[in-house]
Amino acid sequence: MEGSVEITDEYYQELLAGQSGGLIITESRKGYPILVEYEYDIEEVRKMKITEIQSFDKSGNVNSFKLRAKSIWLDKSTRVGLFNSISIEKEAGKTETVLWYDAVKYVIPIPDALDMLNTLELYALNCYNVTQSHIAAKSDHCRQLRKLKTMIIRSVIR
Repeated sequence: MEGSVEITDEYYQELLAGQSGGLIITESRKGYPILVEYEYDIEEVRKMKITEIQSFDKSGNVNSFKLRAKSIWLDKSTRVGLFNSISIEKEAGKTETVLWYDAVKYVIPIPDALDMLNTLELYALNCYNVTQSHIAAKSDHCRQLRKLKTMIIRSVIR
């Protein structure tokens, strides 16, 4: 067949095994089939990095605090709901509130609970801002790489 090269059965099996392992079969400069690793383009790398940043942001490495030696986290809607409920309890003259987490009951003085929720909300806001700045920096870095790649391609074409 015109434009094809002959390879051994052994090499053919090696190519298939490499392809099954995630490599790509492509053609060498001399037209011979070879295995190469997939090269991600800039946009794919950007998306992977942003996903990595967001995953870390949602992890226990970021989203946790200690309450009586137990590591816990309260999402945004839970924090807002608790703050509203505890504020109502305070206005009603109560001095303590109850927080349930993983079937454990925590009795907390209302001023301490409100301070904890305020501190937690400021921490969560700061984490959000840091995460967004990392995403923006990664996106800017990728834009710069695209510009550089375009400049290199244009200089090669000339």
